Amino acid sequence: MVCVYEDEGIGRLSPLVDLRPAFDLRCGRRTLLEKLRLLYPREEFHLWVRDGIAELVAEAHVDCRVNKPVRQGRLFISARAILGERISPRGQEAVLLAGDDVVGFRLCAECAVKMSSLGGLTATLAQEQVKAKVVKWPWNLADFNVIELERECRRHGRASAGRSRTSKAGTLPRGTVLVGPSARLTIAAGARLWPGAVVSTETGPVMIGRGAAVRPGSLVEGPCYIGPGTIIDGARVGPGCSFGPECRIGGEVEASVFQGFSNKHHEGFLGHSFVGEWVNLGAMTVNSDLKNAYQSVRVSYGGRQVDTGLLKVGCYIGDHVKTAIGSLLNTGVRVGTFANWFESGLSPKEIPAFAWGAGARWELADALVCARQVMLRRGIEMTSAYEKRLASLWGSRGDSVSSCIAGRKA
Repeated sequence: MVCVYEDEGIGRLSPLVDLRPAFDLRCGRRTLLEKLRLLYPREEFHLWVRDGIAELVAEAHVDCRVNKPVRQGRLFISARAILGERISPRGQEAVLLAGDDVVGFRLCAECAVKMSSLGGLTATLAQEQVKAKVVKWPWNLADFNVIELERECRRHGRASAGRSRTSKAGTLPRGTVLVGPSARLTIAAGARLWPGAVVSTETGPVMIGRGAAVRPGSLVEGPCYIGPGTIIDGARVGPGCSFGPECRIGGEVEASVFQGFSNKHHEGFLGHSFVGEWVNLGAMTVNSDLKNAYQSVRVSYGGRQVDTGLLKVGCYIGDHVKTAIGSLLNTGVRVGTFANWFESGLSPKEIPAFAWGAGARWELADALVCARQVMLRRGIEMTSAYEKRLASLWGSRGDSVSSCIAGRKA
């Protein structure tokens, strides 16, 4: 049995985890939990998450046990971990490490009952190094994306060995241009590449999901994953992008991850970023992902500045965010869940949840009406658990909008 648990590092992934556990974040083609379930297809999964999202997680993962007592020894894996290889659930009790980062534990039944004291276990158990990465900060998701896309494409190719390919270069519509090896292009049933679209596999594999479309005037460079039902509409998609289901993509995007069900349908640039669900970026919304001085980007977290150590860092956008036409998003900005940003000039480094511009707050009733309407456009009805979680988030923000906006630069 495998238990995936959220640990104390979860707070650093805000706002991306306001409405989901860390293991449901996308990196590459799949979410972190989907990657684990591929490695352990015959294991029963237990999920340990914050109480505030437990009901949501139970709805999303009906075949898993959520926040149930653990009475057996098994493999415990951090919700923020991406394993490079399968770790055996059997063997010596140990804390599993990737360098200095705790990836998880292998525990006997007696130790499993005492899992409430992770610190004590870390000090007393043997240590075992494993191949894995840990998502410590939101920018890791975009930074790891290229490697994960390449790895998942290789795994998909092995799984497809001996079966007929979904699509070959020879079956592409007349007028569609493929640049690079056809073996690195995978097109699922029901997907469509229109005449006038260009796909390049020279820089990496391209995977196009069921019912997705790449429309005329689009350029898609691998590595790239286009999820089911997503439409690339006259867009310039640079290497390193992943789009979850039912997104609408236009303009220019590079090295970015869209969780799903979000729109960037018009002109404007987005780079080295992570976009949550149900986001709508207005026409000509642009983000900065590089400082003019070519220095590493610093990101605001909890009133302090964190040096990412990276030259290119974009924006991290929570669920249900809206931006007006011509919005300018600062380098490394975090945009909180349900923020509605329509101010002129460069944004602050942090925009709080439920912000209504720079000086007001979106009322909960109005936000819920908007969310229901947006979700129904994709055929999804808001559940009571989802509404309850949104209400809890709204109540926890207090009157913090003014203080968080105080650092805004014109």
